Amino acid sequence: MKLFLRAILCCVLSCAFFSQVNAQQDFLINSKNDTLKGEIKKQFIGFYRFKPKGGASFNKIPIRETKEFYKVEKEINYLVKVRPDKKSPDFLQRLLKGKIDLFEYYRQSGNNQYVVIWYASKQNGQLFEVKSNQIFGSRKERKDSMYNLIADNPALLEKFKKDDSYSFEAVKECIKSYNSN
Repeated sequence: MKLFLRAILCCVLSCAFFSQVNAQQDFLINSKNDTLKGEIKKQFIGFYRFKPKGGASFNKIPIRETKEFYKVEKEINYLVKVRPDKKSPDFLQRLLKGKIDLFEYYRQSGNNQYVVIWYASKQNGQLFEVKSNQIFGSRKERKDSMYNLIADNPALLEKFKKDDSYSFEAVKECIKSYNSN
């Protein structure tokens, strides 16, 4: 009887372990809406490579044939989006998902300089630039875009304006608050 119970326990634990391993796999969704499981690695110079499950080698992820990909280990989700005033798509990291999605565009250049631009979209609509570390562009325009996105929540809009903090963290917390209602 004890041997039988041990065998059942081992089977249950094995099933739980292997189902967990299978569930925790990187994936890529292509432009045909096919979900491909595999492994994703970031290259030193900034782009990602994908090796399909059972595949032999890593290949650069083709941006024009991809909708999104997810890196389980770091819990990173990238979607293909066309940024405002751009013609070609980029991979944008989704920081928040909800009624308003928050995305980050990050580019590193020489001399340890980097560009961070946050975009937001409501219900998978048009992207609006809401925050940036660049000196170019109008801060007022970015603030107005943020205000327009949360305008249908007057209490939150008033609080956000009253706090008068427009840091990256303040923008993120505001969108989190909006999404929680």
